[in-house]
Amino acid sequence: MPFKSGEKITYSAIYKWGLIELDAGRVEFSVDSLVKDQQAAYLFKSTGISMPKYDWIYKVRDTFYSYALVKNLQPIYYERHTSEGDYKVQNRSFFHKESERIILHLNNSDDGFRTKNIKWKKGLFDLQTAVYYARMLDAEKAQIGDTYDIDVIIDGEVFVITILYEGKEDITLSNKKTYACHRISTQLIEGTIFKSHQRITIWVNNHPQQLPVRVDAPILVGKVRAELLE
Repeated sequence: MPFKSGEKITYSAIYKWGLIELDAGRVEFSVDSLVKDQQAAYLFKSTGISMPKYDWIYKVRDTFYSYALVKNLQPIYYERHTSEGDYKVQNRSFFHKESERIILHLNNSDDGFRTKNIKWKKGLFDLQTAVYYARMLDAEKAQIGDTYDIDVIIDGEVFVITILYEGKEDITLSNKKTYACHRISTQLIEGTIFKSHQRITIWVNNHPQQLPVRVDAPILVGKVRAELLE
């Protein structure tokens, strides 16, 4: 695995619109290990917050939890708590391999509460576990133009996320640190701040850990950029 229990990664979230550029938020990813359902599991947790001084513009308080088996990264449970402006989400996903079902409890500001039952299949990930699974892809063996498909559940719908390998590139961050990277991209899924048919670009360091060091994404107004802090 390119990650292990105890890993914690922090990013700055930078918002850019024309000549305006703001250090607008912080994003943190962490990995812990535990026993879940009598099996060795990872707990993946991520949080995203807007800087308090910018909350009056657009307040963000997001938390995600995922439990996945250590042996194969098969998801067990996923939980999303999102508060973005006036939009609220509380989703829970229960992955039952034995009965081959995934039970979803979905609750958001637009649609209220609903449940959904979809068929379980091998290699179907929640969004957060998919991020860690993607880090396991061997970029060193990739050729420009190679693609990798990952099946992901997002808000109760199954999407095929296609990752495109675009080659090697050195990237310099705002803190003047330069990283030798692999550059990949994928199409955005339309959401509260994203438009469909646009691409997100990710630079992953050329290291066995394969850490994302920069992420660029267009949003409805302007762009956002995440940069590795520590």
